[in-house]
Amino acid sequence: MNPGTRHWTALTILAASTLATGVGFVLFKASVLTQLPFAAGESTWFISAHNLVPRFAVGVLLLVALHGGRVLQLTRREWAQAVFMAVTSFAGCLLQNDGLQRTTAATTAFLTQFYVILIPLWWALIQRKRPSWPVLLASLLVLAGVAVLARVDWRTFRIGRGETEVLIATLFFSALLCSLNWPAFHNNRAERTSAAMFLVEGGLFAAVSLLTCRDPAHLLAPYSSLGWLGVMLAAAVLGTAGPFILMNRWQRFVPTAEAGLIYCFSPVIAALAEVVLPRPLARWVGIDYPNQPLTSALVIGGGLILGANALVQWKSSPAE
Repeated sequence: MNPGTRHWTALTILAASTLATGVGFVLFKASVLTQLPFAAGESTWFISAHNLVPRFAVGVLLLVALHGGRVLQLTRREWAQAVFMAVTSFAGCLLQNDGLQRTTAATTAFLTQFYVILIPLWWALIQRKRPSWPVLLASLLVLAGVAVLARVDWRTFRIGRGETEVLIATLFFSALLCSLNWPAFHNNRAERTSAAMFLVEGGLFAAVSLLTCRDPAHLLAPYSSLGWLGVMLAAAVLGTAGPFILMNRWQRFVPTAEAGLIYCFSPVIAALAEVVLPRPLARWVGIDYPNQPLTSALVIGGGLILGANALVQWKSSPAE
């Protein structure tokens, strides 16, 4: 496959993974809402960690089913990448979830997208080369689009503990995305590093859920609900395992900053999914999760993010 064809193939696959991730956010929320009756009196730390464990376990099982047991036979360099990805993802998720409890979801969504600024800066420091102006301009367009989507109220915006934790989490997420393009990891087998990452990160979240659990019965209680199992399985395949397997395999053929801009469509897809998916899910599993209205903020924010990606594609070439 020539570089140009491979570049556009990778873009298409990363866009598909972003679509799945956006839908996955609705499934994540539905799985948490379904779990709440089985975790009365538990902390948000426990609920978050316990909800994540089976998603990563499903990822390991999926890769073992596709590639056999050899998928967990890694070289030293593959283990290095897998552990780095697992630790950065775990730290980012943990800080982001804690920060979310101290600030609004809208502010969290806005601050998380700062990785589109951090990724070009990371690479500028590594390569000692200034990011191109289309990437910088596109990054600003993305931040403006996400600010519109998140309905950030600048009159009440402040940097407190919650906001600081989300910004630190963004550092970990940007490092994770950059690691997918590091030359040292270029020859690593994506399915094996993904399987090991899922295994390590699932173990870390299992440890957190055990350490924060107040009633041991709550560890197994949700598994008696077919509704929760169904939503969790869909969330694991569409929102966690599937997208990351595709990202780990194909992002290396796309500049990291460009990939980061594509991933910014995820909030737009999530907002669109919330227009139609919550009510059917709520009827199926018996939760209170209403559909959200289609607003002008979604159209304007999505348009700005689309414009940012169009700018990068217009001014960039696969060789860059």
